[in-house]
This record gives sequence, C-alpha cells and structure tokens, in this order.
Amino acid sequence: MSGDSSEQESLSILDVLNILLNGKLIIISSVLLSILIALIVVAAARPIYEADSLIQVEDEKPALSGLSELTEALPSEGSIGAELQIIKSRSVLGEVVDRLALTKDVERKYFPVVGEPLERIRRYLIPSELNHAENGGVYDNGLDIGRFEVQGGQRTMSYRLRYEGEGDFLIYWDDSAKGVRSNVGRVVDFIDGRCGCAVQVLVRTFEGKVGDEFILRYKPTLVAINELKERLSVYEVGRDTGVMRLRLVGGEPGEVARTLDEIANTYLRQNVERKSEEAQKSLNFLSEQLPVVRGDLEAAENKLAEFREKNQTIDLTIETESVLTKMVDLDRRLSELELKKSELKRTYTGDHPLLATIENQRLQLQREREKLEGQSSQLPDVQQELLRLVREVEVSTELYTFLLNKTQELKIVEAGTVGNVRILDAAAASPEPVAPNAKLTVLVCIIIALITSAAFVILMRILRRGIIDPDEVEATLGVPIFAVLPHSEQVVKRARDSDGLATIEEPESVLSESFRSFRTSLHFAIGTKSTGSVIAISGPAPNVGKTFVAANLAVTLARAGHSVLFVDADMRRGDASKKFGIERTTGLSGLLASPESEGFHRKTRINGLSVLPRGKSPPNPAELLMSENFQKLLGDWRKSFDFVVVDSPPVLAVTDPVIISRSADIFFLVGRAARSTMHEMIESKRRFEKGGVNITGVVINGMKPDMVGGGKYGYGYSYLNYEYKALKD
Repeated sequence: MSGDSSEQESLSILDVLNILLNGKLIIISSVLLSILIALIVVAAARPIYEADSLIQVEDEKPALSGLSELTEALPSEGSIGAELQIIKSRSVLGEVVDRLALTKDVERKYFPVVGEPLERIRRYLIPSELNHAENGGVYDNGLDIGRFEVQGGQRTMSYRLRYEGEGDFLIYWDDSAKGVRSNVGRVVDFIDGRCGCAVQVLVRTFEGKVGDEFILRYKPTLVAINELKERLSVYEVGRDTGVMRLRLVGGEPGEVARTLDEIANTYLRQNVERKSEEAQKSLNFLSEQLPVVRGDLEAAENKLAEFREKNQTIDLTIETESVLTKMVDLDRRLSELELKKSELKRTYTGDHPLLATIENQRLQLQREREKLEGQSSQLPDVQQELLRLVREVEVSTELYTFLLNKTQELKIVEAGTVGNVRILDAAAASPEPVAPNAKLTVLVCIIIALITSAAFVILMRILRRGIIDPDEVEATLGVPIFAVLPHSEQVVKRARDSDGLATIEEPESVLSESFRSFRTSLHFAIGTKSTGSVIAISGPAPNVGKTFVAANLAVTLARAGHSVLFVDADMRRGDASKKFGIERTTGLSGLLASPESEGFHRKTRINGLSVLPRGKSPPNPAELLMSENFQKLLGDWRKSFDFVVVDSPPVLAVTDPVIISRSADIFFLVGRAARSTMHEMIESKRRFEKGGVNITGVVINGMKPDMVGGGKYGYGYSYLNYEYKALKD
C-alpha cells in the first residue's frame, strides 16, 4: 500500500510539472510582463530617502544633594520612555516647523494622473541637474519661494502659479478667477476670496520657460506638525542603553538630513533650557528660605545670650553635651528632609513614592528625637533649658550654612547648565533612496507572477471539463485508444481555406502521420479477411470531429492502395460532400429509398476512393437504416471495396449510429479533447452496449500539447509535436 501511495504521489507531481511545462509560454510572458511593470513602477514612484541620528540620554541628576540616595532606593522609572515622547511632541516639532518653514510646499503642475510618473521616468532614464532646498527656501525645477504666508489660514490652501515671461507670474486661487500678477523679487499681497485670508508670496528666483505652472500649497502649523510626526520614528537602541535612534523619511536627501538635524538640536536646546529652569526654581526656593532661617538663627542666638547672662554663664555637663550632639544631628537631618519635601512638592503630587519615602524617614527620625527628649527630661531644669537653647542655635547655624552652600552650588549650575542628553551622531541621509527598492520590487513581482501564472495554468487545467488524459479514458471505458490525433491550427486552416482535407493538403504533417499510425493499428486489428471491412465511426455529440476523422481515415486507406468507399450516413446534417467537393443531390437517402438506382457513389481525385454523400434529408432516417436495403447495400459494398468507412450521426442525439454499428465489422467512438466529457463517453458506450454493439476502440481528436498530462507512466504525449520529414536530394 505504501508503494502504491508513493507512486500515486510521484505521478501527481509529474503531472503538475508537465502542466507547468506545457504552460511555460503563459508563465514566461507573465514574468516578463511583471518585470516590465516593476521597472515602470520603480521609475515612476517618488523616491524616498532616509536620514538617521543617535542621541544619548544620561541619568537625571537631582538639583539638591541627597535626593540621589532616595531615587536609588526606588525602582527605576526609565526616563528614556518620556524622552521618546518629548521628541515627537508639538513643542519640539512645532519649533522645527516654524524654523524651516514647513508650512509651505511647492511642486510642479503636471498632466493629471500620468504626467508626474512620466516625468519621473524621464528623469530616471535621463538624469539631469536638479535644484534642492537651501536656507528654508523651496526649489522645484528652478523655482525658489522666499515667502509664502496665509494669515488666518485654518486649513490647507492651494494656489496655482504660472510663469508669464520676463519675470512675471500669475497666481490663481480659483480656476475661474482672474490671476494676481506677481514679479520675481517683489512681495505680492492679495486677499484669498475663498476664506478672506491675507496672502503674501515672494518669488526669489526662477529658471524656466513661459507656461511653466506650479502648485503652491499652504498647510496650517498643526497639519505640518502631524505630517512631520508621521515621517519621524524614534526608538531606543537595544535595551536599557539610554541611546535613541531618530529616523526621518522624505523626498529629498538634503531636506531630510537638515530637518532631522533641526529636530535633534531643538530637542537638545529645550532639554538644556528645561534643566536651567529647574536649577532656577531651586535657587528661587533657597532664596526664599534663607531669610527665614537667618531670622530663626538670630532669634535663637539672642535667647541663648539672654539665658547665659541671666544665669551667669552655665556650661553644659558631659552628659548634656552628648545628648545635645545627638539631638542637633537629628534636628539637622529633619530640617534637610523638610527642605527636600518642600522642593519635591513643586514637581510631584503627595502620592509620589519619593515623598512617601521622605515621610517615612522623617517619622523614624522623629521617634529617635522623642526618645532623646525623654532622656533629657531627667536633667536639672537649668540644664534642660540650656540644652534646648544651644540646640536651637546649632541647628539653625548648620541649616543656614547648608542653604548658603546649596545657593552657591546652584548659581554655578545655572551658569553652566548642560542637559542630560547629547547628540552622538549628527543626521546623515542615505545617498540612495530606501524606497522604492528596485531589486526587491522586481523580485517580489517575479515571485508573484510565477505563483499567479502557475496557479492560473493549473486552475485552467483543473477546470477543463473535457477529456484530456487518454490513459484515463482507456481505463474508465475499458476500451483501447487507437489514435490520439493532434490539433494543428495551421494544417486545419490550410485545409479549410482550400476546401479540402488535412491529409490531402498537408500529407507530411504530424496530423497526417497520426492517421497513418491509425491505419496501421487498424490493419492489425482487422487481420486477414476475404471480403471488405465495414468501419463505422460515430461520436457522442456534434462538433467532435467524427466526419473529419472518417474522411481523413478513408483518404489514408486509399493512399495505401486500398479501394475505399466513404459513406456519409448522417442523413440529417452530413456535410462530407463539401470536404470532397461533390454534389449531394443524390446519395444514401435516395439509394435506400430506391435500391435499383445506380451510380450514386462518385469517384474522387484520390485513386481508389469513392464517396457516397447523404443525399436529400429524409423524414425517417432510422427506418431507412433498419430496412433490408441497407443490409443488402453493405453486402454489395463488401464485395466491391476493401474498406467501407461509414460516417454516422452522434449517438447521444439520435439512434442511427447504433443501427449502423450493428452491421459494421469495426466501430470507433471519437471524442474531442477538452470538449467531450467523460460522462458523455460513458453514456455513449452504454447506449451501444444496450444495442448489442462492442466498441472496437476510441479515437481522441484535437489533442493540444498543453492539454497533455503526465500519463499513466509519466511520459505523456509530447510526441504529438514530433516531425520527421524526408530530406530533399
């Protein structure tokens, strides 16, 4: 079983390969057409260039010392994600749009639909020197727009600019409106009648010819920002590297690199300004706190001096000194935490983890201080009061000193502020366009063409309803295939034009050789007989070529030296008389009706071949064929001719072929390749068997090379194209 399965699988693969091989013209044509289309698309498509840049984002440094310990205690929030969004924000891109004047756009006016692609193909085939944008100006084939502003424009506005010669332009905002005249180097102001907006246009330079037209397009800032954002992509390189890659695409390499550089520089400048602003806010906060702390320090010193004077300079004991040192340290740390908490509240809400951490530390220090205060309560009252006053002085002194030091540090930071980002690689544009990719486009088109054309060839083969595999016909019907006749359009056309037969007009063709092969097979099937043989030929339906097969078989037998009578037994629609060039006024129908008639069959230009046409169409052909006259005629013909070839009507249409074949020695059923279905062939055989007729063999007519499958043994019927003509001496 496994061997049979493997054989079936290999046969099916061979069949598919054979189908593809036969459809090679369709596949090759599709591939060549796809290559041509791909080249046209590549040449006509707008080239897209890409520029990229690298920016490093360093870790944030807190404005006040001590915050770093807090941030290290917390999970990292990944500031790189915020920076990715900042770069694509309107604050950054909006400034870029304003600096580079990206709200204006200029392009040459081409013929609708095909004008621009054709011009691009021309440039692709014949490269020319093109002008590029410089200093914010927009060049398009020599046109430099220095200023283009639409005051109050809330939507995209387009204008048509036409060169009139001698430096003059006409600007239209409506196809039916009268143009506003402008001149190179002069600012023209006009009011757009569509929106009432004031428009200013300045053409700095122009190099072109009279009649050149351009489209001036103004975009609102928000629209320009969104378009720039769509062209920009920002992502982190690797994981947790802190390095961002910026990519920008556009139609001109210079414009793309310049725009991306401006984006990077604007982002860097805003980052520095943001850091400077943070330092300034911290400095302002410390400046507000210094007078308060200084006042607290002076008040504490005055109270301590008064107390010492009143109590005649009392010194602290060793025990009190130790408690004082600890309490001063706790108070200093608590004061610093309060400062940090106040500064953080300027940036974060009360639920932020940093503020929660500071609050936890403050509560812990508060508990330690309360414990020390409990210890100091056991000291004498004078020592307790002195301890309190000295502690206030020392805490205020340390806090004041701390604030003075931070103020000086922040002044230095503000003076030399640098951001936490830096540009690693400046913007650089690719010299070649990244799209369309010519090689990739051609390759994809070839692959698509191969797949679609191969699928089309296989699908057309699958959808063919007619018989195409002689082996399948032979296996299904249980009847041998006597001949597979190839279709040759050239041979058939020549025979049709000359009102003749293929074997007469093209005796050396492959088709004629196929009939000679058919004759040889017939000879071995008949064997040796003392009388002539009657050969009946029919088909399942009209237009399968049964008359074509019968007539050419008769010619082939006659040319082999046999005496042959061709009988057109299709008394309803037979037209064999046309093929042999004889009249059909009298024929088989008249002979059956009047057996005494003589001279009904006529000789042809082929030696040994006589033809009996159908005659006039009788009202009862079947009854005439069932008469004794028909049997008597067959007996006479057997004595007079070596072969009698009878062309009978289609069996699925009438019963005449069954009647004729019962009296024949050999009977062939003709099927048309790709037209006669297997169901028709099976039904035809069933009808003949019901009439007691066994089909001698099947003839498949009109087989084309592209219809041929792999066959039972994988060889197919490719020999249908073989020719073997004799050499001329």
